[in-house]
Amino acid sequence: MRRLLGFLLLAALALLAVPTAAQADTSDFTFDSYDADYTLTRLDDGTSHLETVETFVARFPDYDQNRGIVRAIPNDYDGVDLKTAIRYVQDENGNDVPYEVDDNGGFLELALGTDDYVYGVTTYVIAYSQENVVRSFEDTHANEFYWDLNGTGWDQPFGRVSGVLHVDPSLVASLTGSASCYFGPANSANQCDLVAEGPDFSVAVENLAPRENVTIAVGFAQDTFVTPVPTRGVPQPIPLWLDLLSAGLGVVSLGVLAAAIRAKVRSGRGAQGRGTIIPQYSEPDEITILQSAALESRTGSGLPAALVRLAVRKNIRILAYRVEGHTEPYTLQFLTADRANPEDQAILTALFGENPEPGETSAFGDSEQEEARALTALADAAAASIVSDGYRKRAPGVGLAALLVVLQVVLGVAAIATLVLSSGALTNISGFLIPTMVVGTVGFIVTAVLSVRPLQFTDKGAEAHEYLLGMKMYLTLAEKDRFEFLQSPTGAERVDAGNNQEMIKLYEKLLPWAVLWGVEDQWIQELAVRVEADPAAQPDWYVSDQGFSAGMFAGTLGGLRTSSTYTPPASTSSWSSSGSGFGSTFSGGSSGGGFSGGGGGGGGGGGR
Repeated sequence: MRRLLGFLLLAALALLAVPTAAQADTSDFTFDSYDADYTLTRLDDGTSHLETVETFVARFPDYDQNRGIVRAIPNDYDGVDLKTAIRYVQDENGNDVPYEVDDNGGFLELALGTDDYVYGVTTYVIAYSQENVVRSFEDTHANEFYWDLNGTGWDQPFGRVSGVLHVDPSLVASLTGSASCYFGPANSANQCDLVAEGPDFSVAVENLAPRENVTIAVGFAQDTFVTPVPTRGVPQPIPLWLDLLSAGLGVVSLGVLAAAIRAKVRSGRGAQGRGTIIPQYSEPDEITILQSAALESRTGSGLPAALVRLAVRKNIRILAYRVEGHTEPYTLQFLTADRANPEDQAILTALFGENPEPGETSAFGDSEQEEARALTALADAAAASIVSDGYRKRAPGVGLAALLVVLQVVLGVAAIATLVLSSGALTNISGFLIPTMVVGTVGFIVTAVLSVRPLQFTDKGAEAHEYLLGMKMYLTLAEKDRFEFLQSPTGAERVDAGNNQEMIKLYEKLLPWAVLWGVEDQWIQELAVRVEADPAAQPDWYVSDQGFSAGMFAGTLGGLRTSSTYTPPASTSSWSSSGSGFGSTFSGGSSGGGFSGGGGGGGGGGGR
């Protein structure tokens, strides 16, 4: 009953949370329609003048979310002031709607409404005037009223977007007869029907998605209007200082790259050892198996090798089945801590806790993440100890290498900033800038690669490395060659190759190191053959319901490998962005070739 009540309480809270979540997103509404009525005239000095009346029909949710809308009206057309003047804001009945105006970065932002919430279908009528709305385009050799209607800056869909352009009778004779219409997201070339009836041009497009817009372009004869030259977007001459800066960044980047190459050469390669590898079939005296895995960059094999080593040394027993009370496919059984070195003891503690009793078991599988976390921490500590114990040392020049990478990053940022600033302020870039950015990119990549300073071998580490390579060499020798080496004068100890019991012990002793080097398959096969030839020699450190077989043990080993590695829980993140959608073009659109969002006007807005 308590669980049921808890479930019902959570469900009720979830239902109550729905309006709250919606209230936080004031953009969650739609527009039934947007209708614009434009009247284009010419002032006495030849300047174009536009009177606009636009009607928004919004549909808000029936709960407390919106207090109105925000309408962003562009007050700039490629750097030319449109001199926007708000006439009035009303509802569908002609009643005044309160609003606040904020001049913000080339837009007049009108916050419509009061602090009271609005619900359902709500109409806003905005009237304003603008000047300099006609541009002269060289590619069409005409003046054009190239204008966005609703604009691409809305996150809401529109059921219908329509517009009517009334051309002053005194301007009708100057019409070229070229007129086009475009709709869709910014830069869309989808065309719509622009209907001409005498001095009027009308368009209507249904079902526009968020960030979609309608744009019209109507052509007039050249010099019909006085058209100011845009101050933004027109290419300007490149000053000398910008050429020098652009070229200088590339030269400095090459200098940093040369310094990185020199620093890499001077860092050296560490101790090189004797250069002679001798087969070895005895464990190393000082370095542990986890340290050996780190020294040889075999960290993925270190933990399973360490577990197999504890088993063959009779500290633990591997049970290849689940025992009563556990659901994991494998079980480890504690036997004794005799002959355990500090690393062995730490692993035993991670698996069984402090002072376990002989015979105590521990389930081992993917769900035992606490054990895996502890074992991974031990492997990480062993990897760190190869420096503190003197097997490896940090390469010289690490700080200098990092500094050179940072310098390349700074130079790259400076080049990008120069590109952005010059293309924005001058609408032009230095001829040296692109080669500089290519040089900088290559320089950064090469410098970053050269900055990698792997830990270097010390004399002690080089000796241990050669010994471990000797073990790998022995493990990978053909069986005949291994037998011969066992009896050679260079062997660490004599082993009777004809004694099956001694050979099984040798195979068991070296099995963990075969696991470390990833060559355990052949080694397990030969051990299985030896065990099959002498059933009395069945390993007691590994127990399965099928006895010891190569296939069975290989499967168990794979399970130990995956289960001994801690996998942090995956994290997810999402990012979203949207552009403003307020665009312009330097090509006309009245004769075709234009696009949605390519003209003046438009803008956008949202809920408040």
